This record gives sequence, C-alpha cells and structure tokens, in this order.
Amino acid sequence: MESIAAFCEGKTTLARYSAKPVSPGRAAVSALLGLLVGAVNGLLGAGGGMLAVPLLTGAEGLPAKKAHATAIALILPLSAVSTLVYALTGGGSYAAEMPAAAGVFAGGIVGALLLSKAPAALLTELFYGVMMFAGIKMLFGA
Repeated sequence: MESIAAFCEGKTTLARYSAKPVSPGRAAVSALLGLLVGAVNGLLGAGGGMLAVPLLTGAEGLPAKKAHATAIALILPLSAVSTLVYALTGGGSYAAEMPAAAGVFAGGIVGALLLSKAPAALLTELFYGVMMFAGIKMLFGA
C-alpha cells in the first residue's frame, strides 16, 4: 500500500496520473465545465460522462484515452452525489439496485481494462457511435 507521504511527494502511480498544476484561470474554466457536467448528470440522471469526454478533449486538450479515463474517474463521485440527493428527496426506484450495481461494477472493471488496450481512434469512434445511437433513440422513441 502506498503511503500518503509518498502520494504527496508524487512518488505513487496515482500521483503520477494527475495533471501538471494549472493556472487559476484554467482551474476556474475546469470548475465551470465540471459544474455543467454535474448539472447535466443530476438533471438527467446520466449523461455526465458523455458530456465530460468532449469537454476534456476539446476544452482541456486531453488525449482521447486520458479524457475517457478522467471521465470514468469523475463518474463515481458525481453519481454518488446525485444518488444521495435523489435518495434524500424521495426520488428513484431502488428495487433492482443491488443486482444492477453488481453488473455495473463488473462491467466497469472490464471496460477499464479494455480502455487501456484499445487504440485511441477506436475509442473515439465507439464513443461517438454510442452518442449518436442514444440521440437517435431519444428522438424517435424510447
């Protein structure tokens, strides 16, 4: 187990994953983009990751693989906050929660492992293909 001191010194895998320090103006832009992603996720119950990837590649200039990995890392806390708000306000139907959570957990592991091996161009094509499919499905019926 890597220590907190090693993390703070930038000597751990997770610390090396993090980006270089950003300027206060850049941090403000990132925070505003994060606010937009969080609002979309909270309002629609999903979609934060679909919005985060184009924002991370376009506005933040991240390569495709880093943008996908960063979006995945953003989804857990984003979803946890949305879930808490929904639970506190009486929203949601939780009858199938545990089986679905187990499937999402397993699928997340498989997807993250595939992400590290997939070519960036393929990820981009798959990502936009899924976005187009979701948009067409929403336009022409559930």
